[in-house]
Amino acid sequence: MKSIKEKFDKKFPEAKTLREMELRRAVWKLFGKSTVGKVASVIYLIISFTSIFIYWKFFRINIFLSIFLGAITWFAITYVFDLILIKLLGIEKILTKMNDEEIKASGEKLEETLKEKGVSMDDFLK
Repeated sequence: MKSIKEKFDKKFPEAKTLREMELRRAVWKLFGKSTVGKVASVIYLIISFTSIFIYWKFFRINIFLSIFLGAITWFAITYVFDLILIKLLGIEKILTKMNDEEIKASGEKLEETLKEKGVSMDDFLK
């Protein structure tokens, strides 16, 4: 027998996609508020200023282009290392598990309400 979550995912694939997108946003916000995320942000800022200096002094690139390249370096490093740290800390797995449990509980509550009204879950999903 299929679980309620599987039934909803099959019937409403758009909802699953939206839920995953919201989950990713929640992961990024949660990571940014954590101690590791705050320390990582400071380190990324130091790396970006250092890269501007390196582009300007060692590669003899115009200061404005060095600032632009430093900003690109900062965005790239932030994105890549945040993904790595999020995976290492397991934040995404924790939130996915919590989300699945919430969907299951909501589905069970909906199923109870439908039983009281005399409608089966399968009829409701059709």
